[in-house]
Amino acid sequence: MGHDLLRRTLLVLVALTLVVAVFAGLARVGFDVGPVGMRASDHGPLMVLGVFGTVISLERAVALAKNWGYVGAWCGGLSALALVFGIPLARALVLGASVGLVLVSANIAVRGSAAFTWLMLLASLLFLGGNVAWVRGAPVQTVVPAWLAFFVLTIVAERLELSRLVRAPAWAERLLLVLTGLFSLLVAWQVFCDGPSLASRCAGALLALIAIWEFRFDLARRTVRTSGLPRYAAVAVLAGAGWLFIVGAGLACSGFTPFGPLYDATLHGVFIGFVLSVVFGHAPIILPAVARVRLPFHWTFYLPLGLLHVSLATRIAGDLAGSFQARRIGTLLNAISLLLFLLTALTSRMLAKRAS
Repeated sequence: MGHDLLRRTLLVLVALTLVVAVFAGLARVGFDVGPVGMRASDHGPLMVLGVFGTVISLERAVALAKNWGYVGAWCGGLSALALVFGIPLARALVLGASVGLVLVSANIAVRGSAAFTWLMLLASLLFLGGNVAWVRGAPVQTVVPAWLAFFVLTIVAERLELSRLVRAPAWAERLLLVLTGLFSLLVAWQVFCDGPSLASRCAGALLALIAIWEFRFDLARRTVRTSGLPRYAAVAVLAGAGWLFIVGAGLACSGFTPFGPLYDATLHGVFIGFVLSVVFGHAPIILPAVARVRLPFHWTFYLPLGLLHVSLATRIAGDLAGSFQARRIGTLLNAISLLLFLLTALTSRMLAKRAS
């Protein structure tokens, strides 16, 4: 019971951080959101470190089932609070969260050696490296490729884990490990050794190939033909893979640009199009395991998922067309899709409690 309470408390903290991060994002495109707008420059770190990084650390701690495994997750959650209130301790807590995630991932990989566990460990090492660079003063634009790689590899690994019952051929798994390994090396070269533009172009091509792998071998290609929650999760995963391919192809053509409309399109194509889409799809599966909270599936979950992708398309169209107004509208719709998802989840939860 104590662990359940701690997990739920941390998830509430993550939800509050998400609200602040979303309002900070709205402030970045000119919306008046009051005092929260002062945190506009922290929008990226709040989302990456305070929200998604903490959720992944918590999920990994639950899988490890050791008390010490929760230390990293709590460091992540507290780092978000420190960022919001401008407390200098924030960066030390980010390092603690990163080291904690690496230790948990390494323990899981050693205890249950498999392709997906080692891939999760590799992702956590990239996350640690990027965060060390950020803590030492590197601008967000410099470490963003490491953050992007962390989320991509983590999600690919989790999908590989979920596909264990219907495994891809052995050669396909080896191919995926080669693609992700090369992708990680190129990202590390670019972030930590100031690699040439060619490195980011090659990394983009590998990202597109990873997306193609997902289309061909992920379990979603089968479950999308079913119904209910399995189909919904599959739609979210395949839609996310589509955005991953678009971003990868774009990077292969133009390379990584650490500023301007292409930078915005790259970041949000991955973080919203791929990461958040998969989060929407997995939430009814993960929340019961992490927070011991039932979240029955209902067809209305498709509404925020659909709005998420429409809003992202609007935002990226604005980026590519040089229309700041379209970008603002897309950003606002991004925020509304998150709110709609939270309302849908709460409604599903309340209906489940009434039925029990």
